[in-house]
Amino acid sequence: MQQFIISFLIATFITLTGSTPAHTEIDPLHTLTEITTTNQLPLTGWEVTLKETIHTTDFEQIVNDKKNSYFVSRTEDENSIIFNFVSADKPALITTQKRMIIAKENPGQIELIAVLKGDSWNESVQQEYDETRKNLLNKLFHANVKSFTCIEVIEDDTIGNRAIMENLTESLQLVHIEEQYDSYEMSKLKKLIYGYTPLWNDKFILEGIPYNVQIATAEKEPGELVYTIGTPILITEY
Repeated sequence: MQQFIISFLIATFITLTGSTPAHTEIDPLHTLTEITTTNQLPLTGWEVTLKETIHTTDFEQIVNDKKNSYFVSRTEDENSIIFNFVSADKPALITTQKRMIIAKENPGQIELIAVLKGDSWNESVQQEYDETRKNLLNKLFHANVKSFTCIEVIEDDTIGNRAIMENLTESLQLVHIEEQYDSYEMSKLKKLIYGYTPLWNDKFILEGIPYNVQIATAEKEPGELVYTIGTPILITEY
């Protein structure tokens, strides 16, 4: 799953809302992975993105603090300077990537991004994920961090399309369900489903209706469907 791809519709028309900080809510990843485990849905990947824009003049100090424990790469384009931090620790059960984007027009404005991801889920993975996320929230981010979560489920021989959607709809208590179909013949994306669950506070408002769940179904291989489930919006390429 690749990060930071948002559809034109979402980027143009939504307003994210939510009064509860991400670190005090029930973690959506815990809920989604529990659903897959309970319903024996074949999980093939998960990803959590934390994002925040801060205003500071101490960005050099932030970079220097990270250089001791992380490999750093620096790239630059006409609009921004980008620092990438990759953990130099021993191999882990999950992958953690951190990025700082500094706008050239306003160097005091920094976008902090952290992406945690993996291709499996069990007690050991959950423990490492919880510890890593907690450290990031305590040491890197501030009060206005936004969290975006998605998981990937594949349809196998024993679980069909109807069963997966029924399990997700019931488990997430989805309402305001809307469906969009991709009419482009060569597209692997088959359908995009929007809905609202009361399980989480964050949501976006579209024409006065709240939504905070997106499910994309795409054909990964001929006859093989992949479901990408995200909250509050999908910011991954599906």
